[in-house]
Amino acid sequence: MLDTIYSLSGDVPPLDADLLAEGDASLQPGALIVGSIRQICQIRKISAGGAVIHVDLPIDEGQRLELELDDGAHLDGAIAWRRGFEVGLRFDKPIDVLPILARNLANQPGERRRMPRVEIRAPALVEGPSGTELVTTRDIAQGGIRIETPNPPARGEEVTVTPEGLRPLAGKVRWVDGDRVGISFQPELPWQELIPWLRDRRDAPAAPYLASPGGGARASGRDAAGRSEVGLQLNLPARVREGTRRWSIDVSTLTTRSVEFECYAALRLGTLLWIVLPGLEGWPARIVAIDGYRFTCEFTQPLHPAVLERVLALAESGA
Repeated sequence: MLDTIYSLSGDVPPLDADLLAEGDASLQPGALIVGSIRQICQIRKISAGGAVIHVDLPIDEGQRLELELDDGAHLDGAIAWRRGFEVGLRFDKPIDVLPILARNLANQPGERRRMPRVEIRAPALVEGPSGTELVTTRDIAQGGIRIETPNPPARGEEVTVTPEGLRPLAGKVRWVDGDRVGISFQPELPWQELIPWLRDRRDAPAAPYLASPGGGARASGRDAAGRSEVGLQLNLPARVREGTRRWSIDVSTLTTRSVEFECYAALRLGTLLWIVLPGLEGWPARIVAIDGYRFTCEFTQPLHPAVLERVLALAESGA
């Protein structure tokens, strides 16, 4: 199993203490070519914008060189930083990381085919005995996921993790370090599901998502001062995602805590959906009422009023 970390980020990977703490035994091999010198190296991390490489070769910042991957691909770039045997390489042109992942999978024996960790930021919902929390993913692999949350679940807690666009995944909290949490999947996530999800995340238009300042508060139909919220009557184009399914809707009513829309999908009470509003990446909500083809959903965490105002402003401008 390769421990090299892949990232969909377009940035040059920064120097990371987590990378320096790992061993070299199972890192992806490669080679650095500097003029007529070809030196074997190990790739600790590779992103769309660059790579972190372990190499025993005198290289200075700014020096140009070529990185050869074990599948034969050649990537030109320049050294962005160096510390000890670690160097950060900035590619001349952004690359697509997923084909490299796919080639690595294809080169492994079928019965032992596994994916390495992939660094990706995306919203996810974690549900467990201590409550429901909207979190941010840091990386994901077949065996588990790392998340960030100000309200981490307890170590050993059994939870359900639902990254936006993926089905709910049963898991168990293996470790907690401040606001970072490691969750193992039970059972593992097949790479046949993980690759398409990563492709969808890569191709999705960039849109900010904001965590609610109140953490895991439950929606109740009233604002923080206890006043009843009045829904804004709209005809707002939006989208809904449920696992890998997605379709368009027209939102008729929207508050910081709830959303109403009409659609002809066969949905049941309690179903978890991701509501994609203008300028806002998917926000989780559960169906709490059904009236014919009209669905009322309660956000698992309320929208911040400023976020709601931004959504409405973007909708009015046609963005």
